[in-house]
Amino acid sequence: MATQRLRTIASTSGAPSGTQSIQRVVMILRHLASRNRDGLRLIDLVDALQLEQPTVHRMLKSLVAESLVMQDPQNKRYFLGRSMYELGLAASQRFDFRSLCSPILSNLARQTGDTVFLTSRSGDESVCLARHEGTSPVKVFTLALGDRRPLGAGASSMALLSAYPLAEIRQIIFSNAERLAEFGEPEPEDLFRRVEKAKRLGYSVRDLPHFEGIRAIGVPVFDFEAQPIAAISISTLTARLTGHGFDERLHLLREHADQIRKLTEPTSGG
Repeated sequence: MATQRLRTIASTSGAPSGTQSIQRVVMILRHLASRNRDGLRLIDLVDALQLEQPTVHRMLKSLVAESLVMQDPQNKRYFLGRSMYELGLAASQRFDFRSLCSPILSNLARQTGDTVFLTSRSGDESVCLARHEGTSPVKVFTLALGDRRPLGAGASSMALLSAYPLAEIRQIIFSNAERLAEFGEPEPEDLFRRVEKAKRLGYSVRDLPHFEGIRAIGVPVFDFEAQPIAAISISTLTARLTGHGFDERLHLLREHADQIRKLTEPTSGG
């Protein structure tokens, strides 16, 4: 199976105006996706993109006209539109990594009884591709399907970030510093040390700042060429991620990450 690798947007320096406009539109859509639960005001997008307000407003009007973006008539906030959902459904027929992983993730949730998440990279962000509930009576839903966070925020995102070279990790953490702070993450140098430790250990552990008594553990997922493609994590009560419970879940995470890796191996034969 060919592995899809999402890249950050290239610098617009010296780019033709048409290409630059496309890149700016993509940036708008990505920012909206990262805040789609609450939406964004026009001024939020202007500040985030460092563009002139008339430019952003003109692009938003065009996106709204094509139903790629919608504006709430009450609070005037912008959200991703219906056409984005429809395009995503069409794309999923070719790039549905989530469906391929679903049996493996369901089995992990069944064995642990906990909530299991699959996360992938999109630029300098992580995206929740799947969530599978275990049988534990206490459900821990720290991420919803499609949620986007800066790389390094949370156990799964931290595990994914730890799979990259240290220089790239540092660059991502410092460029994401403001947004990481919004998610309760420490100062960049402290977070870099934590990710560096996760890299050495091969897993990350996080007591979630906004969910008292909840702990998460994540491991990176690699393809057959040893390139990072995702991360899987478990969120559960802190008491279930200590001692033997911790060791057992870490073993199961690594075992199931290897099963996903095997999905990327090329098939034999002509």
